Amino acid sequence: MSTLVEPAQTAARAPILGGTGIRRFFLVVPPLALAAVLLFHPPGGDPVYEGVRGDVGAWLFVHIGMLLALPLLGIAAYLLLDGLHGLAAHVSRVALVFFLVFYTAYEATVGVATGVLVDHANGLTGAEQAAVGDAIQELNRNAVLSDPSVALALGSLGWIVAMVAAAVALRRAGAGWTITVLVGLAAAFAVHPPPIGPVALLCFVAAAVLVERARARATAAQGAS
Repeated sequence: MSTLVEPAQTAARAPILGGTGIRRFFLVVPPLALAAVLLFHPPGGDPVYEGVRGDVGAWLFVHIGMLLALPLLGIAAYLLLDGLHGLAAHVSRVALVFFLVFYTAYEATVGVATGVLVDHANGLTGAEQAAVGDAIQELNRNAVLSDPSVALALGSLGWIVAMVAAAVALRRAGAGWTITVLVGLAAAFAVHPPPIGPVALLCFVAAAVLVERARARATAAQGAS
């Protein structure tokens, strides 16, 4: 069975990213920053152009920010699993790859590409604006990359499986029920608009802080023994 701090971690192998401060920065700051950005997520609507045109600045701010933050969130989730072994930990790491690949593809299309096209359409009039509006609607109907789509399904499922499996791995490593439940609740980030997305990320950060405290206590206990 894994433990939150394995003997190899304090001897032969250093933690991922080296120093504790750097690791804790990645565990806490990117998820918190993304949670703050998501608070500005516009509601959108259907037709897509009409739902976004009045909030296109906020739409682009949120989705470009999210696109930049997704790799950092993946690093944070990977760091949460540092030192953990077993099937659940391995499943979580593999699922993170699916999340990063497919959710990023979805976000780039439905988020950034839609925002760019809406911004362009806002500068047009008449038939030209209507034509771009139709193109935006078709883009958001794409079965591979839009909403709903294969990319959204695989990306969302990747994050949900990663968090549920991480919760199981942490529980088996000796984490308390508070950490276990918080990591499980972080799976709700798959639905990223507020309030669900920001709350799920806060659960992730709270769990990460508790895990780091538990690891610090375990390391101190190992050093004293």
